[in-house]
Amino acid sequence: MEVNSNRTQYLIVAFVCICPLATSAPNVKAQSAKPHPWLAEAPGEFVRLIDGGNVNIVVDDDRVRKAAKSALTVFQFSVDYDFRFRHRLIGYDREANAWQAKIVAWMDQPKIELEHKVCVQSDFTPALPWESKLLRHEFDHVAISTDPRFLKIIKRTLQQRRQWLEKWEQANAPTDEEVRERILATIKADVQLLEKLVQSQYDLLDQESAQGLSAISSRKEFFSGLYSVEGLERCKFELDKTMRVFVGSLANVSGKKEVEAHYLFLSP
Repeated sequence: MEVNSNRTQYLIVAFVCICPLATSAPNVKAQSAKPHPWLAEAPGEFVRLIDGGNVNIVVDDDRVRKAAKSALTVFQFSVDYDFRFRHRLIGYDREANAWQAKIVAWMDQPKIELEHKVCVQSDFTPALPWESKLLRHEFDHVAISTDPRFLKIIKRTLQQRRQWLEKWEQANAPTDEEVRERILATIKADVQLLEKLVQSQYDLLDQESAQGLSAISSRKEFFSGLYSVEGLERCKFELDKTMRVFVGSLANVSGKKEVEAHYLFLSP
């Protein structure tokens, strides 16, 4: 069969709210996207995350107040990719009035770009912002969504070669465009699954730290346990057999060292 090629982009957004509501201040709408001056003063251990996670700090009273928080982090990632597919009609079921086709689809080297916006209120003006509990907690979230294991899971999920059967309850055979629509629906479901995954790890951090108000008893143990089979099961995140094996493989010696290096700067 002919192999078809398509190019598209998906964007997923996860909102992570942190810390209870602070005292209100005069309304200040979101500032422009130019780099916040605090970023130029960031200690060296934060620079890697700022660069790798494409982080900016913005003053946005409206957004923060709507979330009933004193600060929040907005995380998003875009995936730019080509996907290829082929399909073969199996036949028409007259009783069910449905066509059935076997689809094979795969993605070529998806390009993943991360972006984080740390939203604070206008009255958040600490003398030493990089020593504030609030900002450091924000960067705990940034570290989770730039975790090398999460990035590998994204690529593994999107690049896997899939084959499955689809049915169309219609009289006419499905067109190439109708097949593309089903493939895009499958990719969208994958994207939603990844969004759910990172959100579950964010939520776990907020639970363990009382939304940033309390210190985590063992930071190394906590962050090492994220994106593990056990950690995902604790969050009631469903893993199929293939993904379970893949996630388990991320806990090898080299993987552990990579993770420890990623979170090393977070230690008190």
